[in-house]
Amino acid sequence: MAIGISIRPSKDLRTNYGQISALTRQTPVAITVNGREDTVLMSHEDYVAQQAALEEMKERLELYAHFAQAEDDVRLGRVKPLDDAFGEIIKAISE
Repeated sequence: MAIGISIRPSKDLRTNYGQISALTRQTPVAITVNGREDTVLMSHEDYVAQQAALEEMKERLELYAHFAQAEDDVRLGRVKPLDDAFGEIIKAISE
């Protein structure tokens, strides 16, 4: 269990939902069933921010993969003059 997560029993969802909902705006809340962690609740705002951060990380990883491929191409000599590359692209478009 990560530090900073409040732990509440599942019965509190029925009896103290408002309190749990307010708590999720401060920290995620782990809900337990029979003493075992079952579910984690977080505020909608935190969830949206987390999803945006994950999407940004995914995009960065994809960009880094392109950079790594480009670096390999240069290291292995798979390069050509820019004018030749543009010439091939223009020719392909024209056909």
